[in-house]
Parts: sequence; structure tokens; C-alpha cells
Amino acid sequence: MSGSSVQTIAILHPGAMGSALARQLQSPRRRLLCCLDGRSDETRHRAHEAGIVPVSLEKLAAESHIALSVVAPTAAYQIAEDLVAAGFSGLLIEANAIRPQRVHAIAEHLSTTGGKVIDACIMGLPPVSPRSDPTRIYLAGPDHLEEIAALFSESPTLQVTTLGTDIGRASKLKLAHSIVQKAAQALALLGHALVEKDGLSPYLASEAGKWPSPASRPERFPSVANRAWRWGDELRDVADELRQADLPPELAEAAASVFDALSGFKDSQSDGEDTYQALRRSPDVQRHVHR
Repeated sequence: MSGSSVQTIAILHPGAMGSALARQLQSPRRRLLCCLDGRSDETRHRAHEAGIVPVSLEKLAAESHIALSVVAPTAAYQIAEDLVAAGFSGLLIEANAIRPQRVHAIAEHLSTTGGKVIDACIMGLPPVSPRSDPTRIYLAGPDHLEEIAALFSESPTLQVTTLGTDIGRASKLKLAHSIVQKAAQALALLGHALVEKDGLSPYLASEAGKWPSPASRPERFPSVANRAWRWGDELRDVADELRQADLPPELAEAAASVFDALSGFKDSQSDGEDTYQALRRSPDVQRHVHR
């Protein structure tokens, strides 16, 4: 990517994840930069502890071969805009939880200065050595994919997987993981909030501990589809109970619509693809999609 003997990497920004990744990238062959304009004292401390050198945005853009963007999703495009405005023409590793369309927009914007984009997603906690469960990094894109995979693979705390040359594959995986993980957290919160005052939370926790994540076993979705016909009404009752308890019912109502869409599989066999297509065709689900 550069003929320079020292590779310069920008960390945008050194939050908990960014600074932890920076520690894994430390090497005598690398220089790590950041821009701390407007950043908190805590961020400044993390940057110092991780050995990241603070510079102006203009200097960062001019000298960095690679920029790693790990920020709040709402700030991702602004970070790219700021880099372009400062003249950055290197490789941006876009590792934020944003839609594939937004990654494509960032790539198009960055191309105006000659910059390239790697689509990335990060799963798990910030890397800390040693840890039995490594932080997982998924990468996709047509430019420098293997080089960036090798860069992260130097650390034993990072597990790297490449997903091909199409930008958007890593970001779509991240969004799918977000709904599986974050929506499950929201549902768990609602379930425990519903029964906490009745002293039933420990029993719910005990039962939930017996379940593997459904997302880890997609081969069981046809069986789910065969039984879904009876779950819509059940979840509408859940929604009514949540509403009566002054808790938001929308997640339960949306889940009821998902199972209603699969009710046609009551007396028939389905495969995974049939199940997914039924969800896409359902008028009830479409009302939620286009609301």
C-alpha cells in the first residue's frame, strides 16, 4: 500500500474498542495517530495509554496509509466526510454498525480523493490478552483485503474472517447480528420487567438459561414455521399484558406478525428458503417494513 518502511494508521476514535484494537496493532513498524479535537479527557487518556499520537486532522489525513473508523453509527458518515475534506487518500476500514448502503455511500465519497474502503464488522468485547474468546473481525472489499486480514491476524486476540470482495457483506452481517443480539436483549428486558414485581424473575432466568440461541440453529426454522400458526395470538396476549403493565408492546406485536406470516406452514413441510420467502411476502410484515 505504501513504500514507506513505517506504516501509519489512524485510529478514529480511541474509544474502548478503538484503543483496544490500537494496542493489538502496536509494532515498531507502525505509527498510530488520532485526532483529539473536541474529544473528552477520558478519550485522551485512552489514546495516551494505547500509545496513539494525537495530531491535527490535516496531518492525520496527509500521513496515514490506513484509517480505522470505530465510532457511534450516527457519526460514521461524518468521519468519512471529515477525512475527505482533509484530503485523505488512503484505505478506510469502515468498522461501524451501519447499513451496507451507507458503506457504499462512504466508499463513493472517499473515491473523490482516491481513497478506498474495506467493509468491516467487529463482534465481541474489546480485545484483551489473554482471553479464551477472541474478538472477531469480518472483512469484505475489493481492495487490499488480504493485506488488512494479515494486519489484524498478527494479534492472537483477534480472529479474522474474509467475506469476499463485495462491499456491504460485513456490514449486513453486523446488522443481522445486531437484531439477533440487541433485540433479544430488549425482549429479555421486557420479559423480566413484566414479572419482576411478582417475584418470578428468577424462574424466567432459570428457564431462559436452558435455551440455546435460536440464531445458532437455523436448521430448526422449518420446525418453527410448522408451529408458528399458534404463536401469533399468544404474542398478542403478551402485548396486551405488557401494555397493561405500562411496558412497550411493539416488539411483541411485531413478533406476532412474523409468526402470522408463517401460519400457512401449519400442515405442510417447509425449508429455510420457503420460510424466508414467506416473511418477505407477508402483508402484515410489509406493513411493519413500510411504516
